[in-house]
Amino acid sequence: MRLPPTLLATLGVLIWTSSLTYGQAQGTIVGMDGLLQQRHYVELERALLTSTSVQPSTLDFFQGVMANRINDVQKSVRLLEPLIPTLLATSPVRAEFALCTLADDYAKTFRYGQAAALYTQANSVADKLGKTSECRADTEASQWGLLSNAPAQTVTAPGVFNIEGKRDTLGFFQVPITSDKYTGSWVVSSGTKLSLVTRSVANKLGLKISTGNASAQAATGLLVSIHIAVIPEIRLGPALLRNVPVLVMEDSDLSFPRYNYQMEGCLGLPVLAALGKVTFYREGRINFSFGESVPNTGTSSHNLFLERFIPLITADFGHGEQLFTLGTGSMVTVLSAAFYKEDSKIVDVAGVVKLELSGVGGPAARPAYRIPSMVVTFGKSCAKVKDISLLTGSTGESDEFYGIIGESALDSFSSFTLDLRGMNFSVNGGNPGDCIGARTLASKLSPRKSSYSD
Repeated sequence: MRLPPTLLATLGVLIWTSSLTYGQAQGTIVGMDGLLQQRHYVELERALLTSTSVQPSTLDFFQGVMANRINDVQKSVRLLEPLIPTLLATSPVRAEFALCTLADDYAKTFRYGQAAALYTQANSVADKLGKTSECRADTEASQWGLLSNAPAQTVTAPGVFNIEGKRDTLGFFQVPITSDKYTGSWVVSSGTKLSLVTRSVANKLGLKISTGNASAQAATGLLVSIHIAVIPEIRLGPALLRNVPVLVMEDSDLSFPRYNYQMEGCLGLPVLAALGKVTFYREGRINFSFGESVPNTGTSSHNLFLERFIPLITADFGHGEQLFTLGTGSMVTVLSAAFYKEDSKIVDVAGVVKLELSGVGGPAARPAYRIPSMVVTFGKSCAKVKDISLLTGSTGESDEFYGIIGESALDSFSSFTLDLRGMNFSVNGGNPGDCIGARTLASKLSPRKSSYSD
């Protein structure tokens, strides 16, 4: 059964949010600060490649942030750590942002206790400034603190292997997961910060569930209580995954009676990133290329970024390249209020609907326009996407960008690939004829304006 077009099913996606707003500096770096504030990472990366008149320490700050966004965490740590003492003395706002970024670097490398400590320090800086932390550091500190004593996740796998997964009744990609105590099928979700399991699955695996808990924001904007555990060992085909951190949810939180659907577990971004390069095929097969892709060097532009644990990809719906969150756990493609703000003319062909957001924590609804079809372009490949929803107001989440690319935008391609080392997103297939329609639409829509001056 496919979901109705007005339903955004983001099953199991938990968003530990941040609100990235910070002051602009003076002089020649105002343009870069503006790009960073607006999270225009494509333009900021290009600006850094061509900048010639920025002081070395300031350049290190921006390059350290961008290294984090392209998943080069070692470079990010190397550039940002030495800046902290000076930033604390001269620019507390940037110091807090650098601390938040470093904490994310540590979380991505499974140094959870250090991540929690840096978030605590960032929150202290924000308190002294008399403001709320830009990355909600107090919440982050409590969440990562639950994993302070957990060992680092490791993955052992052959270079390239295929998993004969399946598309379930809702169209999500599922893969077989096994251990000596459990056999099941889990959803693969690129937009999930940590992997998920239900409490009943955690009990079958014999996991030690944290007695402490923290709050997390679901994709619907609702808060849910979470516990954390670490899976000592599970298998994904020939791949052996050790010390996998998971959020433990109540079975009811991952149950959707309206669709007769119960999720057992979900593989999140940390596992996909550790495996390196993942290709999803329309029929359900998934190819993993462990260790094949070359880590990015930061010397060329990318079309895949990470906003902490949320993947962002560039796509063109007629406005040129814009950043969208990529959700393999979302069936429907939804354009955000930011897209609507840049060009509201598109609603001339749309009808008003109430968009139901269904996910962990329960349903929520938002007013939206329903667009019968649009053409999306990834690189040089195009496809027509049907039944797109366009939000006219914010959902209250801080990381909306220009919308969510869901399965409805990807099903038109025979496969799509996330290379989380080279930080590249690509598709195969599509319809070349749709590119003509894309150019026609682009000529009618207003181009996105973004400027930078060195």
